[in-house]
Amino acid sequence: MATQLRAPAVVAHEGEAVPQHVIFAAGPNGPRLRHARPRPGDWGHGFLRARQKTNKRGRPIFPAVHTRRQWQYIDLGLCQICTRPARDPESGRWWWLLSDDGQSSAQGYTNAPPTCRSCIPEAITQCPHLRKAAAVYTVGSFEPYGVIANLYRPLGELAIPVMEGVELALANPLRGQALATQLLVRLHELQPEPLPAG
Repeated sequence: MATQLRAPAVVAHEGEAVPQHVIFAAGPNGPRLRHARPRPGDWGHGFLRARQKTNKRGRPIFPAVHTRRQWQYIDLGLCQICTRPARDPESGRWWWLLSDDGQSSAQGYTNAPPTCRSCIPEAITQCPHLRKAAAVYTVGSFEPYGVIANLYRPLGELAIPVMEGVELALANPLRGQALATQLLVRLHELQPEPLPAG
């Protein structure tokens, strides 16, 4: 019997989806998107974040990302597979696994959290895209760059969906109309590394 691989911790599961009840409320710079029932932790880096349950119930949905976990793993430098620190204790650098599609590392930013050295072979094995084109790096530092978000426009208090999956830099003036689904992080001092043995 084949061993079933674990889904990356950052992947969303079927039972975690919830409706996004968002509205516009008056703010100092005009109408600003918010959840109809605000809670602590709704905001990150100036953006309203999408909500999901955190129970990991149901099947993993590839390639859907769980907003809160993805955000947390990037902010804390945690491995997206095992959730342990992805920073190498000897070098002080973070391990990062990117798709070698000619865009990810060239852009200098990604939505992928780090992947610790010991989980890299497993991550490549379970992802068809990475099996075709994986690139391993260590990273000297990283910082939030922006978000992938769904944009809304106000109609009074109503929030009317306009666009999905838009990349916005942190300082983008549309952030008051955005519901962030993923954090983007800029990587600094990328150093290519050989693929760790599995």
